[in-house]
Amino acid sequence: MVKMEGIQPYKCWTSGNGRAAQWWPEGEQVTRGKFFYECRRGQLEPLGCLSSTEQKIAIGATFQQDGYEFVCQLGNDGYIEFGYNACVASDGRTYQKGETWTDAKNTYYYRCRDDGRVVKTTIEGCIAHDKQRRVPLGQTDDFNGYTYKCQQKTSGVVQMCSDGAYVFYCKLQGGKCTKQCIGCVDGNGQNLYDGQRYKRDGTTYQCEIRPGKRSHRAVGCNIVENGRDINKVIGCRWYEQSPDSKIEKTCETDGPNKTKVTTVGCIYKYKGFDRIFLEPGKYTIWNLPKQKESSVGLACRKTADGAELVVFDVAQLERNTAGLTYDLPRGK
Repeated sequence: MVKMEGIQPYKCWTSGNGRAAQWWPEGEQVTRGKFFYECRRGQLEPLGCLSSTEQKIAIGATFQQDGYEFVCQLGNDGYIEFGYNACVASDGRTYQKGETWTDAKNTYYYRCRDDGRVVKTTIEGCIAHDKQRRVPLGQTDDFNGYTYKCQQKTSGVVQMCSDGAYVFYCKLQGGKCTKQCIGCVDGNGQNLYDGQRYKRDGTTYQCEIRPGKRSHRAVGCNIVENGRDINKVIGCRWYEQSPDSKIEKTCETDGPNKTKVTTVGCIYKYKGFDRIFLEPGKYTIWNLPKQKESSVGLACRKTADGAELVVFDVAQLERNTAGLTYDLPRGK
C-alpha cells in the first residue's frame, strides 16, 4: 500500500450552522440562512431550501407556506432562491395565475394574480345572495326587491351591504307592490333625480335612471376657477394663463367611474401670440424671429398640480433641463 504524503483532503471555509467561519470537512452539510449546502471538493454545493418550520426542501421540489406554494430553485445567476409557484386556499388547494376560488362559506371570491416575480392572492368581490353570481368589489346587485353593494370595510371584511345610493318608492302594479327606483342619493344624503349632478373628490357625477338600469355616471371634472366651482366635461380643454405662457389642461376618465385633470402641455407666448408648444417633461431651444444669434430656452416642468413653463437663458441650459427630454421646437 502506497502512502500519499502531502495531499490534504478537500475542505470548505465558510460560516454556517450558527457558527463563525471555519473549515468544514468533505461531505459535511452546512446551513446558511434559509438554504443548505454540502461541502464537495472544496466548494459549497447548493442542496435545497429551508421552510419556515426548518423542513429541508430539495432543489426542484415545492412546498406550501403562508398561503402560497413555493419552489426551491436555482436562479439565472446560479444562486439558490425561493420561487412563487401558485396561490394556496385555506383547504390546501393550489391555484395558478389568473384562477379564482371562493372562501369556505361561499360569501366572497379570490383571484391568484401575477405581481411581477411573485403571485398574490387578492379578494375580488362577493358572492350574490343567490349563491350563483359573482359581484366585483364596488358593484351592486338586486335581490328580493333590495339593492346590495359589495364592499370591503375598514376591518378588511368583504360582504354584500344594503346600498343607500338610490331613491325608491313602492308602486302598486297588477295588484302587487313593486319597488321602483326614481333617483339617486349623493355623498351628503341629498336626493337627486334623473339628469341632476353632484361633485365628489374632484369628479362630477350625473344621476341616470333608465328602465332596468341606474347609475351614478362620471361626466366631468370639478375644478375651482376664479374662486368658483366649475364643471369641465370629459374631453374639454382649457388654459391657465400668465403674461408669457399658457398651461393647457383637459378632463379625462380615470378608471371605471372617476375623472382626473391632466396637463396637456405648456405654450410659450411671444409678442402676444402662441408660438411654441411643449409636453410636460420636455425642453427646447428656440431661435427668436428676426434676431440673429439670439435664442431662448424653454422647459415644461411638471409640478404637483400640473406643469409650469420655465423660460431661461441658454447659458443656463444644464441647470434648467436636469431630468427633462429635448424636443424640437414646434408651434401650437
